[in-house]
Amino acid sequence: MSNNDLLKWVTSEVDFYDLLGIAFENCSESELRRAYRKTALKYHPDKVGKDFDPDKYELFQAANDILSDPELKAKYDNHRQAKIQRQRANELFEGKRRQMKEDLEAREKGVKRPREEDTQAQELRKLAEEGRKRRAARQSMMAESVASSSPAPAPQKPSPEEAPKEAPAEPSEQPGEDEVERLERLIREKEEAKAKRKAGKKARKSGVFTPVDSPSVSSHGGEAGPKVADQDTFTPIKRPDIFRGLKADDKSSASPKFSFSPAIPTPKKNDFAATMARLREAEKQREEAKIRLQESNGV
Repeated sequence: MSNNDLLKWVTSEVDFYDLLGIAFENCSESELRRAYRKTALKYHPDKVGKDFDPDKYELFQAANDILSDPELKAKYDNHRQAKIQRQRANELFEGKRRQMKEDLEAREKGVKRPREEDTQAQELRKLAEEGRKRRAARQSMMAESVASSSPAPAPQKPSPEEAPKEAPAEPSEQPGEDEVERLERLIREKEEAKAKRKAGKKARKSGVFTPVDSPSVSSHGGEAGPKVADQDTFTPIKRPDIFRGLKADDKSSASPKFSFSPAIPTPKKNDFAATMARLREAEKQREEAKIRLQESNGV
């Protein structure tokens, strides 16, 4: 290959030393011939046959010719060395540029970090305030619903025989226990009064009774039950003059009205409704306290 044809390969970007498999420091004539013979086995048409690549073979021949000629080799080495220096300079510049870029990003992140922390703190305060508002609104709605659903308890008139007593303070944790005990007591009293009325009816049917003008009945009223046994009993047979000439209607209408049991105020229907209302109110207070406790634990 002529020198004019080889000049275009002097400025080639291909590394001829790598192509021939030889080091730049050991490029002597003997080493170059040995490397040429060894590499020719990869590109020579007699060795590769149908896999022959003309462009590769031409490049291989140009590399051997340029490195064999001292003048062309010097020009190629200068071009190759300048290329290596440019690559190193670019790598150094890229390294500094990369470092400057990283420093700049770190400074920007350092400025942004306090801003992000302030923003997060503001968001947390905002969420906490919204949570408090929602809890207050929920509590007000529950109070309104309780006030609208529970009727006002009817005022109870104190008994004239007993002095008004202050109601014991109900425990805050179980406000419905006293109401349950009161209902049970009222039920027992009603059953006792009913049993006593039945006993009085049986006594009247048997013919033994106490007159209306008896001192025990007139003086003590409803408390005559315990003293009936101490009083004299009378029968219609011994005093026929009282009932003589009276009709059946007169007898039924003139029968003495007394009771063998002490006067016990029976609970009215309104008292029972008020008791149930207070029970519902106590149950709602317990549910409201439970909800408030769950919300405080969640926050």
